[in-house]
Amino acid sequence: MRKFLNRDGLLTRDVVLLLSAGLSYFVVAGISFPVLPRLVKQELNGGEFEIGLAFGVMGLGMLAMRPLVGFLADKYGRKQLIVVGAIVIIITQLLHVPAARSSLWMLLLVRFVLGLGSSAMYVGQATTATELPPKSRSGEIFSLFNVSVVAGFAVGPVVGEITLQREGFSTAFAVAALFAFFCLLLGLFLSETKPQGAKAQFEGVKSLIHPIAVRAGVVSFLLFGAFLSFNAFITPFAESMGVATVRWILLSYALTSVLTRLYGGRLIDTVDRRTLGSCSHVIVILGLLILVVFNNHPSLYVGGIIMAVGLSFNVPLMVVIAADSASPDERSRVVATVIVFGDLANSFAAFGFGALADVIGFRGMYGIVAAMVAFAGLLYRSRFTAPLTGISRAN
Repeated sequence: MRKFLNRDGLLTRDVVLLLSAGLSYFVVAGISFPVLPRLVKQELNGGEFEIGLAFGVMGLGMLAMRPLVGFLADKYGRKQLIVVGAIVIIITQLLHVPAARSSLWMLLLVRFVLGLGSSAMYVGQATTATELPPKSRSGEIFSLFNVSVVAGFAVGPVVGEITLQREGFSTAFAVAALFAFFCLLLGLFLSETKPQGAKAQFEGVKSLIHPIAVRAGVVSFLLFGAFLSFNAFITPFAESMGVATVRWILLSYALTSVLTRLYGGRLIDTVDRRTLGSCSHVIVILGLLILVVFNNHPSLYVGGIIMAVGLSFNVPLMVVIAADSASPDERSRVVATVIVFGDLANSFAAFGFGALADVIGFRGMYGIVAAMVAFAGLLYRSRFTAPLTGISRAN
């Protein structure tokens, strides 16, 4: 057990600091899920539309900053982004309640600025995860980093709801700020991974989006659609079957993701990546088809667990492939470009999937999502990804 926990020497000081910082950051993000909707309803007398605005405007801030923040990370360093991002997150968390008591527009402004800081934080952390030594196990490190993401999203809502029920809004957001402060402290002790001598030159708007990384981003967009279709629509799909409780379905999905990334993360560095990615696409499609074919309660568990296994490899794999296909001075911009496509899926795919579900039902929607993943698999195996040299790497 001790050998497993140490991951054969993988858990160095910097890796532990990064994983802890990632966990802290995503706890902050998770706290908002149960707290922000109630803040909008109680302080602003808002409805579902206003709640959607409050969440969506943060996504717009993140989306707007992703390409620029990648350039800044290549220019000034990854650690700088983590520190500055943490400071912005601390301040904006503490401003949520005063802003909501002022007006909806003030709250939206705070949420937009939070998106800017969160973008800096995540790109800084994600790029660091691809660069920490040993380089031969960067895929495993990035997979472990994604475990901290899942864990933070699992812990955050529990912390947020308990604190809100016991102490109220101000304390709940203060606790979120405290976790962001932990992230700041951890970032200060984290080593800078930007290669010495690497320089990033700003050559106009086009320089902010890496052309090769766009290819990985397109594949990621299609895969994120599968992730979003399950997490956003499994509740109404289950309710349409008469299933009233879905938390255990979501928990089984989250636990499968954690365990797969813990035990299987090293496969990204030890197995042929083209084969691993293709197999993962097939696994995700199988999970989706189970949701389509079997219209019953057990299929929600089985389909979700199978999807979680496939997505646990595919999501980090595309980022690592893109990072390994770039020169050191372009790596942050590459990571940011791939993440932008995930932001696009999270921001806009929900509207399309919702419209599909209204017209052809949930099973029809999941069938179309399966076709999207199949198309992603074809792109992954085609000449479209030929410039991604990291796809051929295996150790």
